[in-house]
This record gives sequence, structure tokens and C-alpha cells, in this order.
Amino acid sequence: MDFDQHQHYSPHIPSKSTVSIVMVKVLLALVPGIIAYIAFFGWGVLVNIIIASMVALISEATVVALRRQPVLPTLMDGSALVTAVLLALALPPHSTWWLIVVGTAFAIVIAKQLYGGLGY
Repeated sequence: MDFDQHQHYSPHIPSKSTVSIVMVKVLLALVPGIIAYIAFFGWGVLVNIIIASMVALISEATVVALRRQPVLPTLMDGSALVTAVLLALALPPHSTWWLIVVGTAFAIVIAKQLYGGLGY
């Protein structure tokens, strides 16, 4: 008897979540922490986030374009922004700009895209 034809794998309940929805939820969940971080340590945190976000989006767009894949859907999934914000929050509030640029570019180009992106 061949059971493989009727075998179903989990999850058995289909989900309407997409990568972009999950990433937006993560970014929204980070907002209270970012506000508290700014209240405790000043506006340097926001500068870190802005620099890291710009570098992450530019790095990801460049690598995806070099791989000859569609750029806009990859940027719109939000994973680069989540990476940038988490890295910016992990660095000291008044880090030098080049440290943020190098760290974010490494995270996107080497750690993420060189190993295949998100895998879909």
C-alpha cells in the first residue's frame, strides 16, 4: 500500500502570513523599544537606524541586481530593514558612521545574500 500519495505535511492549517507581513509585524514590535532607546540614549540611535537602513536597502538592491533577480519584490519583503534596525540597535548609540556601514553591508551581502537570501 502506497501511503505517500495521501500524506500531508504540517502545518495543516494554512496561514495567510507572508514574509512581508511578518517583517512588518517585527518592525512594529520594535517601535516601543526604539522609543525607549531614544529616550535613554538620545538621537544617536535614530541616526544609526537611518544609516543602517539606507545601507541595507542599497546593498540588497545591488546584490539582487547583480544576481539578475527582481529587485523590488526583494526590497519590499522588509527583511533588509529588520536586519538594519536590529544591527543599529545592537551598536552603541554614537557609533562612527563607517562601523554602521561596514557592519550592515557585511550582514546583507555576506551573511544574507551570499548564502541565498531568505531561501524562497
